[in-house]
Formats: sequence, structure tokens, C-alpha cells
Amino acid sequence: MNPQDIIIDQLGLALETFQMAAETLDSLIEQTSEVMTDCLINDGKIVVCGMGASGALGAGFAAQMLSRFERDRPGLPALMLSNDGILTSAVAYDSGPGDIYARQVRAFCHAPDILLILSSTGNASALIKAVQAAHEQGVCVIALTGGSGGDVATLLDDNDMELRVESDRDSCVQLTHHLVLNCLVELIENAIFGNEL
Repeated sequence: MNPQDIIIDQLGLALETFQMAAETLDSLIEQTSEVMTDCLINDGKIVVCGMGASGALGAGFAAQMLSRFERDRPGLPALMLSNDGILTSAVAYDSGPGDIYARQVRAFCHAPDILLILSSTGNASALIKAVQAAHEQGVCVIALTGGSGGDVATLLDDNDMELRVESDRDSCVQLTHHLVLNCLVELIENAIFGNEL
């Protein structure tokens, strides 16, 4: 494949995935924003976790909530769970690397908080244990997943929500998750602060 073919292929796949998301997730994105808005209005916070590139997307979402998206406004309470080396090594030493988020969920999350999970595959043990810990705490889970949803999707209960991007290409899933997160921030901003910039 030459460079132009790679570029056209990547852009085409991304556009197809965006179109699929627009057709299948639009109502669910709106419902998710309403659940998140209710959480924030009722003095809850949105606690975020993800592995690798998905974790980076989650950190960006938390930053936009705390700082701003398209307007100047007060910060909204969102917290990206830590995955720094010191914390990870301490938890891994004491109870195993799969517990890096679960221990933090148990320490920081309480109803009416929301745990927002981001995962292209839904199979990371740290995220699976985080979902289980959230349920122990009575905390709603919102999962942005891809492909089949993986093990995370099988753990979700009736109070949870899943926004699944049905693509097996991690790059397309992550691009679409980024777009979904942008939609969520803007919808939440509009609901809490009004539509005017």
C-alpha cells in the first residue's frame, strides 16, 4: 500500500465508523448526557478510567469537564483515576496490577457518582475489577466500548449504560470515543449552563 492509499483507507474507515455511531448511538449519547448531568446536579462526580490510549482519552474528558470545552464556565467535578508509576507499583506489589483502579474506586466512588470506563476491547482485568468495585459501591457504570464489548459489557447491569462502537479496529473505536466524549461534554455544558456561549 502506498502512503496515499493508507491515508484514504484510514479516513474512509473513520468516516464509516462515525456514520455508524451517528445512526446507532445518537439517542444513547443524549440519554447518557442526561444521566451524567443528573449525577453532577446531585453533587456527584464522574470518575474516569481506561488503559493506554483509552486512558489518555479519559484524561482529556476529565480535563474538559474541570476546565472548559467551548465556553468559560465553572469547573465540573470529574476525576481521572491515577495510573502513575508510583501508585501502580504500590498496588501491584500489595494486591496485583489488576487492582489499580478497583482500589481507587472503592476509595473515591460513592453514589451518586458515575464510573466512566473507556476500552476498545473491554477485556482489561483492571477495568473488569473496576466495574465490580463500582457495583460494590452502588455506583452506576457508563462504559464506552468497541467490538463485542468484551468482558466489561457482560458485567453491566440494568442501572449501567454501554455506548458500543461496533468496530474491531482500535483506531476507529478510539476516534469515535473521542467524538462521543466531546458530544457528552457539550451536552452537559448546555444542560447545566444553557446553550449560549
